[in-house]
Amino acid sequence: MKAGAAGVKGKNGFAPLEASLVRSMVGRIQDILPLPNMVNAILKVVNDPYASLSRVSETILKDQALTTKVLKLINSAYYGLAAPVGTVTQAVSLLGLDKIKNLAMAISLAEGLYRYSGLPFGRGALWHHSQACGVATSLVASAAGYPSPEEALIVGLIHDIAKALWTELFPERFLAAIKAVQMEGRDPLDAEKEFLTVPHAAVGAWMLEKWQLPGIFQQAVALHHEPQLERIDTPLRLLSRSLYVGNQMAKLLNLGEGGNYRLGPLSREVLEDLHLSREELAVQVRGLPKAFFDFVEELKLEGAQNSRLNTLADRLKDREVVLLAPDRELGSGALFFEAFAARTRVHPLEEWPWAEVNNETLFFWEGDEPQEALARWRDHAGPGRGRLLLFCHRVRPQPKDPALGRDAHLWGPEWRLEDILKGLDQVGAG
Repeated sequence: MKAGAAGVKGKNGFAPLEASLVRSMVGRIQDILPLPNMVNAILKVVNDPYASLSRVSETILKDQALTTKVLKLINSAYYGLAAPVGTVTQAVSLLGLDKIKNLAMAISLAEGLYRYSGLPFGRGALWHHSQACGVATSLVASAAGYPSPEEALIVGLIHDIAKALWTELFPERFLAAIKAVQMEGRDPLDAEKEFLTVPHAAVGAWMLEKWQLPGIFQQAVALHHEPQLERIDTPLRLLSRSLYVGNQMAKLLNLGEGGNYRLGPLSREVLEDLHLSREELAVQVRGLPKAFFDFVEELKLEGAQNSRLNTLADRLKDREVVLLAPDRELGSGALFFEAFAARTRVHPLEEWPWAEVNNETLFFWEGDEPQEALARWRDHAGPGRGRLLLFCHRVRPQPKDPALGRDAHLWGPEWRLEDILKGLDQVGAG
């Protein structure tokens, strides 16, 4: 099913798309992208004020395959329980009925909402990204003290669900927005507003509202691209922050794809809200690949190995990386090296670290304008100056500077692991 908009075409080749039309399409979501039957059954019981908690358990137990998968996940390395759990009753006594309900919903959502095809970046890519984001969000939420990591798993799994709706309703517009981001270097949210009027986070929240999923899920999805939050209560702040960071982690490791690999800012405020240091977050990043693949394997879901990630982790395990940053304020990309390099140390860009520099020293810089970093690199030309990787956040880089050579590599604005590997191979050549 496809929907368009009447009217005169604009400069981008499409007629204006009214927000009211998008909202009306979301009103028909059950016909366009229906929820799995088990999720509907669980929600029906949960939303019934006269239903007992035992009815939720009974509803889950009616689906033997789902019950089996819930138990497999509880007994997996993802949970790491000391003793095996053999029955749903035992699981309820250990974890509580709410957690079992949320796990059942997460598994049912994961298997039921990604049946579409036609995405330009591959049929399974958004599905894999959503799985990885779900697992990452639950890891961060658990470390931050959020009381229900299973809720975090759910919001991570469905945070990009509006993109599934766009593929059904507005495939040409969605493809045009993706091309604007990938080919022209446009900001993803700006491209969405131009071609689809309403950003996917807002559309996703409308979908969850129509499906009668909990209000905190709706709000967290609506806020998952917002690094600045004000005047929201603590549970929502923790959940939305966990989702924001979980999404960045999935992109940082290139686990699946949601249309782009643009990284958002990782401010001190975000970490303070989560009660996590960068060192603690780096531990979560380092643990994500195994947790993700355990999750996929235990549930027999469609997963994807990332050979580039494995190669990079192996290449960095014995390396020290010097992180160059003004005022020692690090970005999201630096977190990759903090997670996988043997050692990292931070130096302000204006004080080039001469000490202990040799041909094996790896420098990393990220930001909007690489000129200053390149100028300082040029000033320190000569043997034993080390090797430099530069990641440009916003502007598509034009690597014409003479300072770039076999010892320096510039890429961006998307964080792609193949670019990092190319840079390591390039600076290591000759």
